[in-house]
Amino acid sequence: MIIPIFISACQPEPVVHLGDLPTRVVIPTESPIPNIIPSDTPTASITPSATYTATASVTPSATITNTPLFTETPTSTITSTASITPIPISPIPISPIPPTPAPNRIASELPTVFGYGQSVEGRTLTAHRIGNGALVIMLVGGIHGGYEANTITLIDQFILHFQNNPLDVLPNITFILIPSANPDGATYGRSLAGRFNANGVDLNRNWDCDWSEEAFFRDLPVYSGEKPFSEPESVGLAALINDIRPSVVLFYHSAANGIYAGDCAGGGVSAPMTEILGRATGYPYGAEFTDYVVNGTASSWVDSLGIPSADVELASADLTEFSRNLDGVLALQCWLTGVC
Repeated sequence: MIIPIFISACQPEPVVHLGDLPTRVVIPTESPIPNIIPSDTPTASITPSATYTATASVTPSATITNTPLFTETPTSTITSTASITPIPISPIPISPIPPTPAPNRIASELPTVFGYGQSVEGRTLTAHRIGNGALVIMLVGGIHGGYEANTITLIDQFILHFQNNPLDVLPNITFILIPSANPDGATYGRSLAGRFNANGVDLNRNWDCDWSEEAFFRDLPVYSGEKPFSEPESVGLAALINDIRPSVVLFYHSAANGIYAGDCAGGGVSAPMTEILGRATGYPYGAEFTDYVVNGTASSWVDSLGIPSADVELASADLTEFSRNLDGVLALQCWLTGVC
């Protein structure tokens, strides 16, 4: 059982473990590589805004085969008191219209809370489904663990908001919400160690688009893994994306203040979506990230599948900026469905 600690008044929901999905992965049995987090990095355990207890033994570790498809204050307890009507987007260009995907039966049949794998240290990788539509919007927080803990809280806020305001989920939409894509790193709180998984890997350098053994965070060399998809957290999330084929995938980060489209050779489908999102949220958009070299990112790999994706960089390292990000997600619903 897991109890989302940000919903103190709600009954706990069981985590359903998916088992074998029709994923496009091959799952060998491997031992995790040694933990390489530097010994001089703070190791105090700090509980993030939402924690989950693993209840099953699943160790995904795989090689992913791409199959492109072209078709404001953070708080651990949030009380919503009113339903927010999805915002009209008439001032926002809706061109080009996104392609209409085939009905997504896999997503609509998922449990409301489910595990899609395990971390290096055995924590369940947990996702929430809200809605039953054929168009899937996936929102991912905490890929950099406790170092970007406000993104974990932000996804918790999205979950609670849509649970309390179901009319804000359009009939043709399903949300898949992942608060913490790096639960091991989340236990370290806002420290450099919290950015990496338990193998010392920067999970946003571990994806198979422009992956490089040499990787950086600012001017600091970071470990991108032995190879693309060397880490169970990356494998589990990539397999889930391959299974359900979302219409949009957003990865939340902090705090570079901007929206950066995924862009991989053979992809390049994300720019129109980032314009819709940028206009609705007020974050800068349309430019490349140039602060330092990044490679092997999740959003670029998703873009390579023909799925619009972006890194949403909050403006603050502490706040969730929930209201503006909700505006953005509601605008994406309107853009995808064309009914607002």
